[in-house]
Amino acid sequence: MQGTGDGLGDTETVGIERGGRVAVFLERINHDVTDGTPSKPGSGIRNLTCPSEHDSNNGVLNDANKQIEAQRLALRLLGERCPRLRRLCYWAGSAALAIEELHHRTSFDLDFHTRQALKNVRPIMSEIQRAFPGHFEVIQAPDEFGSSFRGILSLPGGEQITVEVMSNYEDVQEDDLVQSTTAPGILRVSLSRYLADKIQCVAERAEARDLVDILAVLHRHPEMETLAHRLLMAQDALLVTERLFSWTDERITADLEAYVDVSPEEAKKTRDMLLKWIKSASREDPES
Repeated sequence: MQGTGDGLGDTETVGIERGGRVAVFLERINHDVTDGTPSKPGSGIRNLTCPSEHDSNNGVLNDANKQIEAQRLALRLLGERCPRLRRLCYWAGSAALAIEELHHRTSFDLDFHTRQALKNVRPIMSEIQRAFPGHFEVIQAPDEFGSSFRGILSLPGGEQITVEVMSNYEDVQEDDLVQSTTAPGILRVSLSRYLADKIQCVAERAEARDLVDILAVLHRHPEMETLAHRLLMAQDALLVTERLFSWTDERITADLEAYVDVSPEEAKKTRDMLLKWIKSASREDPES
């Protein structure tokens, strides 16, 4: 890894065979990172700020504000005109938290997931088409199982919002959902569930924005650092470490290029923080 700015360029990974399973930990991190002291949840978080809070680029902020207002309007209209969507689904994804709680970046879509597992979403697609005749273009039709669809909703002012509805792979618990403040009657993902999903995403996919989202949660709610640490430790250490080491500074910068209101430095700080947490856990439990 090159030039993290926090001394992680000299980090080495060591795999130790334990009962047929490889346990991975970080053997050495430069003294200018930890100064010989094991890292704990919460280190390097509290003084961070989200770039959207102090961005002086008026053009970027104006575009972001227009996008957010269009999403708010689309959400309200969907809530008012689509009772099936309102009853069977919840508002998921980063837009829900970015608009209502975190205010850390622009997210371009409105994502809805079913509250019950393996629901056929075709009736929801038909409902949206009836509610917005001629103004909802399906760009990805449901598969044979009716597991998801995607479309573009055209608003009265000409704005276009991508709407995606997906069938969940598991039932969602009531305490994982909260009422939306934007559209009464619509439920959205809770902050704790969102954080859990984002930690899971670090292990399962390659999106630098997930790192930005994790840091935004911990910046706004430092009391959730212990939960984040526990969620990270529940993942496969080898897989997560490999994922994090694959995120070089250059790759992070390139991946976030389309997100003009996001600083790649935030993603780099999150990567380094998560690696330090894994290192600390390996020191405390070397037999794991």
